[in-house]
Amino acid sequence: MLGLVLAAGSIGCQMFGPAQEQRKLTILLAEYRGESPLAEAQRVGKELSDKGLPDIFIVEGDRVASLCVGHYDSWKDKDADEMLKAVRRIRDSAGQYPFFGVMLVPIPESTPQNPWPLENAKGAFTFHAASWEAPGRMQRAQAYASELRSQGYEAYVYHGPRLSMVTIGAFGPEIFDNPSLIGRPGAKPKITSPKILDLIQKFPRMRLEGEVVPPEAHVPTQIVMIPGHETPATAGVPLPKVLYRVSLALVDTKTGQAEGRNRAAGVAQSSAKDEMSRLVAALVKQLTDAIPAGRPVRLGIAGVAAADAGAASARTDVTALEAVVAAVNRLPQDKVIVFEPAATRQYLDAAGVAPAAVLADPRPLKGVQAFDYVITGSVTSFAR
Repeated sequence: MLGLVLAAGSIGCQMFGPAQEQRKLTILLAEYRGESPLAEAQRVGKELSDKGLPDIFIVEGDRVASLCVGHYDSWKDKDADEMLKAVRRIRDSAGQYPFFGVMLVPIPESTPQNPWPLENAKGAFTFHAASWEAPGRMQRAQAYASELRSQGYEAYVYHGPRLSMVTIGAFGPEIFDNPSLIGRPGAKPKITSPKILDLIQKFPRMRLEGEVVPPEAHVPTQIVMIPGHETPATAGVPLPKVLYRVSLALVDTKTGQAEGRNRAAGVAQSSAKDEMSRLVAALVKQLTDAIPAGRPVRLGIAGVAAADAGAASARTDVTALEAVVAAVNRLPQDKVIVFEPAATRQYLDAAGVAPAAVLADPRPLKGVQAFDYVITGSVTSFAR
């Protein structure tokens, strides 16, 4: 048993039951995988429910069980805020806070049966061609894999905790010019396999959320290791195990919305400052190109949120925000009048708008007269 302890003043108990699909948001407490994920989720869920936590439910899928609490219609739901405070105060028998980093998220998908699991591919490496993160990601990834298979490609699907990826083929170390270099610090063996080179030519850029990213976003397709297939010869391959997806929005204060060309996203291969700066500069250019020509517009910078613990621990939100400020300040003065984050927060506070809240829901920016547009953003980490 975890020995979970709920803080005083926790919310009253309700039934421990199935997901209520008519409401869109929930608090994701944990995802369990392995031999018996459902049993583990049920055990922890029952312990929480017995100790007074209400509305616990489980979304079961293929080899995964997501333990959730609460059903909410809005990111600004006051009951959700109270529940977040309650679960973040829960301690285990060791005095730790296992749910400190939980967040309000769309209700998880029920993982579909995966006909082409990457984990079952025979090889050490695969060609990463596409990724999905938004709700509906699993079905969309499998539909794309099916499309590739109908075209004769050996496509596979991997469903991670936050990311679904589609890859092509399964290969051994022989795809490199000098396999003996694999795993050596600083070594970068060159890909010489005709099959891989042909795939790179046909699929040069990553597909994210179903769309091929523009060249300026610098997100190429690439060779990655197949999860769980590491061998002594491949265990030290210098390929990143964590990626960071940066999403930026240019919110029109007339509408409080950021749609279509007013949204941009890309993936950085690491949390390094130069990597983030290149990506963010491309995203800012993409967004500001959508600003109508004419008079200079007043552009505020509300901030960049870390959407998960991984992004927060790597401080990618701080790095990305610094890159946004630098990129915006490089724009021509006849195009924008820039309000840096501190000034933006002052104006938002004066207008009665919480700066942190608009990073999740920009609608309160509607009618804020100090700005024409406000940039908001988030960074999400995900493992390959």
